[in-house]
Amino acid sequence: MKKVILFAFLILSSLSITSCSDDDNNTRESYAKLNDESYSLKTGLYYSATNNDGTYESLLIIHSEGITYDEVNDEFSGQGSLAVIEIDPHALEDFSGNYTHVDNNVGIVFYPLYDFDNSGNGRATTPEYYDLDTFSLSIAKNGDTATINVSGEATNEDTTTALPFEMYYNGNLTFSLID
Repeated sequence: MKKVILFAFLILSSLSITSCSDDDNNTRESYAKLNDESYSLKTGLYYSATNNDGTYESLLIIHSEGITYDEVNDEFSGQGSLAVIEIDPHALEDFSGNYTHVDNNVGIVFYPLYDFDNSGNGRATTPEYYDLDTFSLSIAKNGDTATINVSGEATNEDTTTALPFEMYYNGNLTFSLID
């Protein structure tokens, strides 16, 4: 009888073994989507400072692979997509939380193509950008990584109707003295 129970246990145990595969990995690529156009996002930087009243102000810059930041010279270079999130003031040092367009202290601007190499010094006009007029923003920061979700509507000076916008970023968010 012990052999039958042991044999049954081995059979049932072998049936319950599962494997982990790439299909079980729920990672998503970071992106921004304006109307029907998608833009890949790869890197995130942030700067936070303390205000005189003990609150914080933060600037987050999420950009595509074609853009780099030289911290020594405080300069961006290259070209690509860029999202800028400004939160001022807020109570938490790590700026985690949920925000909406109703919060007058939060602003989001998206640049589909920002060319740092040909901007400034009269070399190029200001790149096309979209202000998010209505949005919901969620930030979950844990150490040097963050998950950022944005959904809303964006306009620029040429659009008469709001365009749908969404953004998802999950990756490193590095502190920098962005000026």
